[in-house]
Amino acid sequence: MSNSSTGKSLDRQDFSLKKRYRNITASIAVFLALVSGLMYYAYSISVDIQKHQVQIDAAGTLSDTFYDMLVTIQSLRINDLERNVGLGEDGQESSAQNVREKNNSDDQEKEYILMQVENQKVLKDSYQTAQGLINVLSKGGNYNIVESFDSIQPLESEATRNSLAKVRDIWQQYDPLLLETIHLPIKPDHNLETESKIAAFAAENQEALYNGIDEIIVGLNAEIMEQSAILKTVQIAGIGFSLLYFLFFVTFFIRRLEKSDRETAVARRENHEILQTINSGLFLLDKDLNIGTQYSKELEHLWGKKDFGGQNMLDILSDMVANSEDLETANSFIRQLYNPRVKEKLIGSLNPFVRCPMLVANRTGEKEIRYLDFKFNRVYQDKEIARVLVNVSDETNAVLLAEKITKERKQNDLQTEMLFFILNADSELLRDFIETAKKRNNNINEILKQPAKTQSDFFQKLEAIFRDVHGLKGDASSLSLHGFVSIAERLEDNLKELQKRKVLNGEDFLMLTVSLEELFSLTKMIEDLNSRINKAASEDERKPVQPINRQKNFSDSVAQQLGKYVGELAERNGKKVDFSCEGMEQRGISMMLKSQLRELAVQLLRNAVAHGVEKPDVRVKNHKLESGHLRLVLEDKDDCVSLSVQDDGAGINPELIREKLVEKGMYSREEADKLDKRALIQKIFVPGFSTAAENNEDAGRGVGMDIVSDRIKQMKGKVSIATRSGAYTCITLTVPK
Repeated sequence: MSNSSTGKSLDRQDFSLKKRYRNITASIAVFLALVSGLMYYAYSISVDIQKHQVQIDAAGTLSDTFYDMLVTIQSLRINDLERNVGLGEDGQESSAQNVREKNNSDDQEKEYILMQVENQKVLKDSYQTAQGLINVLSKGGNYNIVESFDSIQPLESEATRNSLAKVRDIWQQYDPLLLETIHLPIKPDHNLETESKIAAFAAENQEALYNGIDEIIVGLNAEIMEQSAILKTVQIAGIGFSLLYFLFFVTFFIRRLEKSDRETAVARRENHEILQTINSGLFLLDKDLNIGTQYSKELEHLWGKKDFGGQNMLDILSDMVANSEDLETANSFIRQLYNPRVKEKLIGSLNPFVRCPMLVANRTGEKEIRYLDFKFNRVYQDKEIARVLVNVSDETNAVLLAEKITKERKQNDLQTEMLFFILNADSELLRDFIETAKKRNNNINEILKQPAKTQSDFFQKLEAIFRDVHGLKGDASSLSLHGFVSIAERLEDNLKELQKRKVLNGEDFLMLTVSLEELFSLTKMIEDLNSRINKAASEDERKPVQPINRQKNFSDSVAQQLGKYVGELAERNGKKVDFSCEGMEQRGISMMLKSQLRELAVQLLRNAVAHGVEKPDVRVKNHKLESGHLRLVLEDKDDCVSLSVQDDGAGINPELIREKLVEKGMYSREEADKLDKRALIQKIFVPGFSTAAENNEDAGRGVGMDIVSDRIKQMKGKVSIATRSGAYTCITLTVPK
């Protein structure tokens, strides 16, 4: 499925959805608009009713205020009348009262004054309240009469305003009398006239004031009743319209929706059937790398998981992908797919999930390796990148078939290499290599079987295996048997990795058995090929060689083989070396001993070329010949045999050894500084120690000289070293016959 066709399909579906719901959306919009209009109209009526209710409350408060003023005025007048009763006509107290009430006169005077002051204050408050209410009913304004309402709207209807005008006319006459009364001094003989006047006015006009206010309240109530009736009509109309719309919606739109839903259900069922039967994992990814809710059933089988819709893809794959960096790369890759400026085809090669090995649970729940292939395609909607379509397929069979073909090709190449070697190698040298290889393989196998109780035992096993593997690699490298060298190097890498660990257990050694099995198989192959070739030879060719000639042929072959090996070493390391080999023709030395010494010679020669002889440009700068000289001498000395390897290279640098000891953490700086030259040179025999800057086929493992030291100990011999920095190194091995 191409991304363009997918995008067109989504556009068609989107257009269909818009068309399907367009009429419904328009109908609902009209309905909502009408309902909103009715609700707004009802709200405005409610606001008017509320406004009139506040006005009624204000009018009622005004009525109560007029009543309070009347009561207060009467109280003022009564107090003054009562006060005058206790006084004579000339304003003097009677002699009889003076005798009887002399002690109480001062207290009564104070009580009178306090009562009148309080009445004037109450009257003033009522006056201000009445004045404010009349003003706000006429003009509107701020007035806190009803809780949560801080303003009053002015009266609007003509009837209520006429009634308010009557009240205002009376108030205009009432106003100066009230002000005069409020400001009267507290003197009963002077106040009675004013108080009588205002009391008479209040009594005469109180009924008229009440009638005017009642007319206002009645008018407002009439308006409220009228508006309530309108509100009720609007509400009934709204309910009726809603019911009619509901019936219309059910009978018309729901039928259309049911038809559309049936079509959608058919399409969904078809999509479901496709997703259930397709043989690849299909799903959609959003910008946050979340998996869509719809995905093919095969995807659950491919991933060995279920119900991951809506989850992040990288979280799902986190426990399946061996290399966590692939997840980070995939994250960046998919982000780039959402970048419209990036060409989709140009970044296809950045996809990390191409035949990616993943750990997947099978139907029984067991984990197995599957090679899954992910293809990512953009999905467009309205010319925008909407999603990414992912197609997952299982490429396990194809990968395994390719690996099988590659393995068979390598096997054929190995057989060809072995066959070529057998046809061109000396039979004794070949037989010696096969026997040595079998011995080493069996020795490694026995070491693996040996029980280990302590961590020291485990690490000693590692060192012993390392020596045999490194020795086998040296023998194979000297004979150009690259198949053996490749397996041995893989074994060395595994051993090096184990040596870095602080704690080991028996299961850690299981990883070595695969490579060991390959060594057994390869050794068996070369042995079988050699046997078959020997059987195919004529009887004359298979006649045993006389001992003297056999030994001579072996010696010559060893010398030639070592010379060829030195040449390969020099070429690999970018150096030039002239090699001479002396003493291999010694007849007093057994072939077994020569074979053992040949193994050690390989290690010493490799060490001399890799560490001793300088590169041509360095030698020229040091005023030496461009080609280094490497000399091997085998000597027969009565009761012992000596093998010496000498080069005219850089010599052994004790200070470099000292620095490497500190760098590798084998010694502290203080401890290393205490070592003398002899002790430093002896450190080249320590397992795992090397002065090489990097690991390669010929140096950096720290095993070569360890093998020499170990074998010499087994042969009860000794090693001596003579060296001078910048001049030469000579290593001599002496072993008893």
